[in-house]
Amino acid sequence: MSKVYKYKSLPSDFPFSIKFADMEPYYCMDQTFHWHNYLEISYVKQGKGRYYIENKTYDIEEGDIIVINNIEPHYMEVLPPHHMLQPVIMFDPKLVWSEEGQLFDSQYLKPFFNRSSNFSNKIDSRTDIGKKIFRLLIEIEEEYTREPVGYKLMIKAKLLHIITYLIRHFQDSDKQLESITEKSRKLKKLEAVFEHIHQNFASKITLEELASKAYMSSNYFCSFFKDSTGLTPIEYINKIRVSKALEFLKSTSRGIFEISLECGFTNLANFNKMFKRYTGMTPSMVRKI
Repeated sequence: MSKVYKYKSLPSDFPFSIKFADMEPYYCMDQTFHWHNYLEISYVKQGKGRYYIENKTYDIEEGDIIVINNIEPHYMEVLPPHHMLQPVIMFDPKLVWSEEGQLFDSQYLKPFFNRSSNFSNKIDSRTDIGKKIFRLLIEIEEEYTREPVGYKLMIKAKLLHIITYLIRHFQDSDKQLESITEKSRKLKKLEAVFEHIHQNFASKITLEELASKAYMSSNYFCSFFKDSTGLTPIEYINKIRVSKALEFLKSTSRGIFEISLECGFTNLANFNKMFKRYTGMTPSMVRKI
């Protein structure tokens, strides 16, 4: 099964679900960018972390909200010292609009697809709009877990309320023009690249072989990858290797040098340097936690 494209089957009569995520420090989503077939609104109830969404990076903490559509590659890291509690609302676009429905209802998808120039995937907890939306998300969570009479209608009403706030908050006249078709085409090229890195992180990976997966020249591929993710291919590979090493350090008793080799590093000095760069700690420090 693909580590990159995540498919979730939502109920056909009410395509909505909430995942109650409880993640320990340094948790990283399969150490790779991914995307999915649903729209997503998540909110932090405890802890802090960092989201990588396309070529943007967002630090998040308690009260912050993240909005992601189904064609945005992303992943998230949990930062120490606390666990992160982050419910994730997942819903199909047809919950708020279908082609057979009224044209007016399609306006509710604008914050997800027809982005304003000032759009941010993160809604800051300290803003008035962030506080209003967070309260509505908590109310949706209560409806979902308690299931009182009419809870599905109430969830949809509150979800539309949230999206209306997003429309107002990000409204301006300068719209991004990149089409959904063009973004989907880019994702198909990135999917093969991400899959190859994920499956071969322990081996030597060259720019040439990654470029060939995307059917590009090496120079163009480097620019394409950086524009799409905010990282160079080498930076991304090193982040994945460090994330995997962190997992091995915490879950096995194997030696640090052995782990560095298993994760694709050719010498211990470079491993220690990259590990400190991306975690703020040395491998030995992790073993003492």
